[in-house]
Amino acid sequence: MPTNIRRPARGQTLPESESILLTTLTPLYRDARALTLYTNGWTLRAIGEAFIPPKPRSTVKSWIDRATDTVVSEHLVDAPLPEPPPRPEPTNPVSPGISPYDQSHILKLSLVARKYRSGMSPQHAAALANNQLTSICKDFRSKDVTIRELAAASEVTYRAMAKRLDK
Repeated sequence: MPTNIRRPARGQTLPESESILLTTLTPLYRDARALTLYTNGWTLRAIGEAFIPPKPRSTVKSWIDRATDTVVSEHLVDAPLPEPPPRPEPTNPVSPGISPYDQSHILKLSLVARKYRSGMSPQHAAALANNQLTSICKDFRSKDVTIRELAAASEVTYRAMAKRLDK
């Protein structure tokens, strides 16, 4: 078994021409071809499904294990490569970030809002700063700014900022 790193072609089927070629080969060449396909990234399932009836993966694995690299033929060298898997689209929107001015404003409010306690008067400076910080952070969050960025700007933990935004 070769030791090179292979990228399996999950969910792909062999091309029709390759399936026909694979089913017409003698066992010695079939095993070598299966080894070549496997090292190029084709899965055991894809190789086995080229046959009618489909061969189990364990059978294809035994072919690959007993195949030797000494069997070389013109038609065995150019095994097709599987299609690379599609790159996943990012699921999270890109954050526009926080401007330096807004960061300093959030930090100033955060330092005052830390003193806020639930029994304080709504007109107390800490209560006003707390309410203003919450509304600013919710506004930024609605613009896809991450909680991590908001927490860093206000110098609090991620959890503290997440709780503030859940209110």
